[in-house]
Amino acid sequence: MNSAAMVDQLPAPLEVTRVSNPTKEAGQTALTTLPELLVLGFQELDVRAEAFVYNNAVKDVEWTDALEGCMGTTQHAYRKLATKQLIGMFIMVYARIDVAERVSDVQATSVGCGIMGMVGNKGAVAVRLTYLDTPLCFVCSHLAHDAAQVDRRNAQFHDLCKRLLFAGRDGAPAADPLVPLGSGVHGAGRSLSVFDHSYLVWLGDLNYRLAIDTGDMAEIMARGEHQSLLGLDQLRIAMMNKQAFAGFEEAGIAFAPTYKYVLGTSTYDEGRRPAWCDRVLWWTRPGCEGGVRSLSYESVDSVMTSDHKPVRSRLELDVWKVNQECRQAVYLEVLRELDRYENECIPTATLAANIVDFGEVAFGQLVRRSMRLANSGQVPLEYSFVATPSRPHYAPPWLRISPHCGMLLPGESVDVGFSVLVDERTSAALSTRAEDLSDILVLHLDRGRDYFVQVQGQYLTSVYGMSLDVLVHCKQAVRTMTREDFEACLDSGQFSVPVCVWTLTDFLSTYALDRGYSLFYWPGDRALAARVRECLDCGQPLDASILQWQGSSDDHVARTVVEPLQLEMRQASSRVSMTDQTLVPSTLHSMFSNMDMAPSTAEALERLSMEPWTAAHSYAQDAVSDEEEEEVTAIERVPGMEALPPPEAIASAATAAPHDAGVDTVATCLVALFASLPEPLIPTDLYASCIEAGGVSRVAALEALEVLPPGNLNVLVYLLAFLREAVERGATTTQRVAQVFAEALLRPPPGRVPSESDGRMLSAFIGYLL
Repeated sequence: MNSAAMVDQLPAPLEVTRVSNPTKEAGQTALTTLPELLVLGFQELDVRAEAFVYNNAVKDVEWTDALEGCMGTTQHAYRKLATKQLIGMFIMVYARIDVAERVSDVQATSVGCGIMGMVGNKGAVAVRLTYLDTPLCFVCSHLAHDAAQVDRRNAQFHDLCKRLLFAGRDGAPAADPLVPLGSGVHGAGRSLSVFDHSYLVWLGDLNYRLAIDTGDMAEIMARGEHQSLLGLDQLRIAMMNKQAFAGFEEAGIAFAPTYKYVLGTSTYDEGRRPAWCDRVLWWTRPGCEGGVRSLSYESVDSVMTSDHKPVRSRLELDVWKVNQECRQAVYLEVLRELDRYENECIPTATLAANIVDFGEVAFGQLVRRSMRLANSGQVPLEYSFVATPSRPHYAPPWLRISPHCGMLLPGESVDVGFSVLVDERTSAALSTRAEDLSDILVLHLDRGRDYFVQVQGQYLTSVYGMSLDVLVHCKQAVRTMTREDFEACLDSGQFSVPVCVWTLTDFLSTYALDRGYSLFYWPGDRALAARVRECLDCGQPLDASILQWQGSSDDHVARTVVEPLQLEMRQASSRVSMTDQTLVPSTLHSMFSNMDMAPSTAEALERLSMEPWTAAHSYAQDAVSDEEEEEVTAIERVPGMEALPPPEAIASAATAAPHDAGVDTVATCLVALFASLPEPLIPTDLYASCIEAGGVSRVAALEALEVLPPGNLNVLVYLLAFLREAVERGATTTQRVAQVFAEALLRPPPGRVPSESDGRMLSAFIGYLL
């Protein structure tokens, strides 16, 4: 046996006493004078070879019985709390019977760090418990021997600190007395280390030696000058340099080195340097400083059964009994205070309104609204509109928000702008009332709550931005049609040239070609264009009041009104015939009337007999960015008509012809109608083949359109017939027609940027069609 340890406690403080000889009977003693806790630690109790192989604890019961027998009648004053054996290491913890009920949550564990870092010939056994409301831990360890193994001992200490764990469980005691039991702040649900306690007492054969050889040790010991050797103690050096046992304390050593003695004597072995191998140290948790006091620390020379002299330490520990009701009240008060502080730190915002109403919204019309957002909290506010599971973007495609994210200091505010623009990219579903102009936006505050902002408006259904597949089936004004009406007309299977296209070309034929006005050179008037579009959407006729328009963007009333023509005269003068299945110019209709079947694309275009032209023009449409927020209307976005040269700069017969503001506006509306189609008249998937055909021949151009859908073919033939007549009558030129209609009829697929070569081939292709 190397050493034994006893831990005892008086009623007020807790004491740890290291006793030398457990075989000495304690005699009859008053119960209250006995220690409240006894902790005994041993090393090298079981040195049998099979103990190292099987690592069992068969000697646990035998040693317990032997030690309790040595306690004599005193054993009846104690109740065993826990024992733990690891080969030769053994720890026993007893509580005095009158205070045993104060002890709870007793656990034991062990860790081997000997051979291969695992075998239990070296390592530690430990017991933890809670006395009243104070968590305590006791560790008995046996570290590597030999004076040269100081680094290994230091490493074993850190390894034990890391691996000595007590299994956590619900209701595990907290290391902080201010935290109620079972609160989950400490201990519950996780493993507890030896440092998760208020006090940690570490005892055992630590095997630290003297750092250097001091010569004749026998002479030094004989003169009683062993105190002069404490400066060479490896353990104190390691503690001072924070290499091991950093933060631990030890009582002053007044006894001689405890190692190494000749077995059965009190004489040092001359073959070994004496050293203080057997020690008792303690560590206190921050906040418990000064809670441990040493009453005695000594070795017992009378024990001669080992080459070590056991040491005993009597420690007095401050323990506490917490008033659970008061602690719970304080704990809840702290929680309330923290909750109040947390609430103050939560960003909050104030919205002037949670509904943004755009009112009536027309195609191509930019409508703006704003909403005041203010930081009403006490901390900086970071906000952003975020996506939702049903929408990958923070806003629907027809809505722009500026700024959609930002930061506000306390007391600051910002006007968040909302802009709605329905164009050909977003109008398809809105035009047929399959979707509404409404959505719910999510305004998210970082570390705060979410706010919901409803945006809504009434989209004025328009032929502009409506799919051609829908337009060719509509037989009534689109503004008056319901969703069911659109579904019914699409299921009818009958189509014709759209009424809106017929209305615009008929007006231009009657009031432009017959009166000698030029076409497609001057931009129209914005206010008049809105009036023309309203007529098309509501199914109203276009009359002569449009001619000689003298209005402005602020004056929607024509000041000069030419006598209106009666609807009957317009219908009589029209050179267009309508049928259920097709709507083409009457000249072409008469050519097809004697045929058993509709002509092919090539045949229909061949009958136009137009000569191709070679003029080329490339136009790149400017995109509207989120930041610019400039008002964009369909009439402003007509391809080829945004920046016209002044009349005097155009040297051609056509431009010398007079022009009328009303005619120019209707002509612009015609081009804008085709430019606003979500899918162009010649579908995007034919773009590449059409560009390629433009560099080959007229036959190749006609062949490229062989797969054109019948509805698209009808409209294309009708439009080309009208443009052909406009060229023949001197209202425009083929070059100007191609320049204006090229990008209205064909558009590149997404991701393809037209090159200069594409522009030339596109112009040639339109020339072949004309």
